[in-house]
Amino acid sequence: MKTLFRPLIVLLCAAVAFSSCMKDTSAEDEAAQREAEQAFKALLSEQKTKIDAYIAANPSEAPGGWQEDEWKIDLYALGETVNRGIRFEVLAVPSEEDDEAYTYEVAPGGQTVVRPEVTVNYRVFLLNGDEEAEPVQSGENQKFDFATFSSNSSPIYTPVWEYAFFPKSYPPINGNEIPYWGLTAKGLKKGSHIRVITPSPWGYGEKAVDDIPANSPLVYEFEVLSIE
Repeated sequence: MKTLFRPLIVLLCAAVAFSSCMKDTSAEDEAAQREAEQAFKALLSEQKTKIDAYIAANPSEAPGGWQEDEWKIDLYALGETVNRGIRFEVLAVPSEEDDEAYTYEVAPGGQTVVRPEVTVNYRVFLLNGDEEAEPVQSGENQKFDFATFSSNSSPIYTPVWEYAFFPKSYPPINGNEIPYWGLTAKGLKKGSHIRVITPSPWGYGEKAVDDIPANSPLVYEFEVLSIE
């Protein structure tokens, strides 16, 4: 099953900008990796403080409230794990009919996942707590094919799109459930409406994009109009 996760492992390496995915036995490289992991851990901790403050000032009215992402990141040099740091609230769920109409699946052979085509309304905000602020990115009735969209060829694609849309895991193959990187159990479907707060490594990281400064935590809102 290694092939299934290779694109996401590469994505993680790029997002966090350190080499925890590649263990090296040399003392020099190990020290550099440890330093990078410490910096990454400190960044997540700093941004968690900002995210907690935002959530305190913007309590959720969703039935499940603000939920915490369960995925852990391995820091190999430090010998520990850290939370990915994403928070989300489910604002609307699909109807029973829409829930049954689409299921995220693994492609025949079990080497890749089937990547859907979706139509969505989306908005992206800076994490500044200003309810009157205009989104820094937005789109209405926009169509995306994850087979090409998630190749990072789109200027608006960030890892959080992947985490928001895809499920936590896929049905078992040979008796083994396949873990994935998603936030929700079944992934987003037609009728799903979700708001996601992401630390900057899962947004644009150290890159400044248009009105988004470098190292910016972001608030995403996705409303799924169709999926196939």
